[in-house]
Amino acid sequence: MHPKLKRCFVFGQYANILFLLFALFAWVYYWSIRRHNLEIVALEVAAYTVETGGFLFMLFSLWNFHKIVRHRYVMKIAMLIYIIAEVIIMILDFNADRLSFYNSASMALNLSHSIFSAVICFTYLSLEPKNTSLEIAIIISEVIILSGMFGIVFGLHVYVSLFANAVAYVVFFSIMRFLLSQERIMIDCHGDKAKEYKYKSSFFDE
Repeated sequence: MHPKLKRCFVFGQYANILFLLFALFAWVYYWSIRRHNLEIVALEVAAYTVETGGFLFMLFSLWNFHKIVRHRYVMKIAMLIYIIAEVIIMILDFNADRLSFYNSASMALNLSHSIFSAVICFTYLSLEPKNTSLEIAIIISEVIILSGMFGIVFGLHVYVSLFANAVAYVVFFSIMRFLLSQERIMIDCHGDKAKEYKYKSSFFDE
């Protein structure tokens, strides 16, 4: 196993812990507006500061996947698209008062965001296809992600879906760290001579 492979999942885990805090701050912010008609600017600043930190950790995670893990181009591109999409949602929400077409409580936005996130999560299966432990981790994460759609029933903001995503990825990256520590998943990385030899031998045998 590559000595720095763990970083990919550690950074991803930290990122989503920060996203959990962001979703919590956002929920309190909107609750204060709805219940007391009070906008707490400090809370809004804290929320976006925390979310920005989450995006930075996600970029660190993606960069480490790019440097360390061999191939998995679909997964890596999907991770990049996911980060870009979340940044766009953040920017739109930050300017929601000036954008008549944007509604964070929109059924279409919440539904599409949950489905989109589930598709992105599924690409992690490429880390080691047919690994039962990885499949179970992804199934658990998909269920949590798709549960975010229940926010539609109550007309809640997209932050419910973001919260579900963050919980799902914290669980997923935690499981991945455990599987790596137990050597129950083998991910071929750059510089892994043993696996390079194995792949070359298998190719010529066929």
